[in-house]
Amino acid sequence: MALPGLATVQANAFAVRSVLYFMNVARNAGPLVLAAAVGALLGLAQVAVAEAAGILTLDADFGAGNDRVQGVQVTLVAWYCAMAVPTAAWLAGARRDRGTRAAAVPAAAAGALAAHPLVARLGGEAVRADTGTAVLLGVLLGVAGGAAVAAAPVVGRGIAAYAVLLWVAALVLTALVSPTVVYAGLVQPLGLDLARPWGSALSNLPYNLGYHLPTMLPVAVVTLVLACVVSGVTARRTGAWAAATAAGAAGPVLGAVLYRLLPDQVYLWNESASAVVLLLAGCCLPLAAGAAAVGRRLHRPDPDA
Repeated sequence: MALPGLATVQANAFAVRSVLYFMNVARNAGPLVLAAAVGALLGLAQVAVAEAAGILTLDADFGAGNDRVQGVQVTLVAWYCAMAVPTAAWLAGARRDRGTRAAAVPAAAAGALAAHPLVARLGGEAVRADTGTAVLLGVLLGVAGGAAVAAAPVVGRGIAAYAVLLWVAALVLTALVSPTVVYAGLVQPLGLDLARPWGSALSNLPYNLGYHLPTMLPVAVVTLVLACVVSGVTARRTGAWAAATAAGAAGPVLGAVLYRLLPDQVYLWNESASAVVLLLAGCCLPLAAGAAAVGRRLHRPDPDA
């Protein structure tokens, strides 16, 4: 008579474990679905809005000198996908446990791939193949950024702030200054006459920076300020120096890495942008670290925590 009772207990225990397992799956499925949906929305919306605003011109004729911005289009597509993944992972999993945050990263990446068919439909023959590859590389870079977000959610806040800054600069300057060129990680109001005060002092700079640097500096300087503010505020709130430094510098560093992933697109104007974004990332790291150190000194732990 003991064996049937044991079998019943085992069956009941298995049923309870199964119910608990599926309840846990259901509880964690929500953030993953949200991450995939937000990743798809961010990937599609950025490409669509950029095309509508004239920031992207994927179907343009890149002949007769317009080839100077052909590579810009490709890296910009990759940039939008790279920003979509960590931002979506942060929005979906910031308040979750670390395992759920980690699982949200591939979900966000899968969602961001939704930009691929839209890019293929918008792109002309000159860039269609390259932009398809750019979507994939951008998503992969976004996964790297998402991994940092999974480890420290404050990094996602910094990346999102950087992406918002660039979008605001791109939309405002495109509307007010003609021409304005938007690069991966940088905005250049080329129509502003900022080179005259420099005279010939910049004429010997490499990568044609004498022509580009004056109008690239305004947004670059604002980016440096943002990195310091994000790092300082984050460190003051959390007391975590490394995470605060990463929060301020992650966006510019991802931008610098992106150009290394697409070396075939780094020519003419995109080459100038690549050099400035790399310099910007190199400046953001020590400045963010310094601001985080100051913020950490101002941190006051909560005695009731």
